[in-house]
Amino acid sequence: MKSLDALFDRILAVTAVIPGVIIALLAVGICAEVFARNFDFTGFYWMLDAVEYGLLLLTMVGAAYVLSIGRHVTVDIFVGGFSPPAKRRLAILVNAISLTASGIIVYYGILATIQAYGEDSTLYKSIEIKEWVPMAVVPGGMTLFALECLRQLVRSVRSPPEAFAASQDRPEVF
Repeated sequence: MKSLDALFDRILAVTAVIPGVIIALLAVGICAEVFARNFDFTGFYWMLDAVEYGLLLLTMVGAAYVLSIGRHVTVDIFVGGFSPPAKRRLAILVNAISLTASGIIVYYGILATIQAYGEDSTLYKSIEIKEWVPMAVVPGGMTLFALECLRQLVRSVRSPPEAFAASQDRPEVF
């Protein structure tokens, strides 16, 4: 089990780098687009599509990693006043709901991707692309997210309530 956990951590480490690379490429592309337009050159007609697909990809690829390091969206002020056993039960509930929701998204994402592939549909924008290609990113990324939800659910169930006594070491953001 530990080796599977370590393998999954390595996969998540790779998924942490991919969004950064995408953001860097998009930033360079947008700067080049602005530069070109300001100096009366033809802009890159495909840049808007690249940004749209890049945002989809970085969101789906990076979500599981962000969850694994505890930086996903949480409402800490609500949970802070609870006792450790209540925090544990709430963590189990939230992880179970997250696992269920991401599982549903994976299921319907696979169905939609298969349908788009079967219909051989194409997105006609600045870039022509088969519709199933960006659609396949959703079940792929959400599968990683669901696996991380499952891993956190198992950890919550196995952890004693005392493990939930300490507050999370996250800086406050105002």
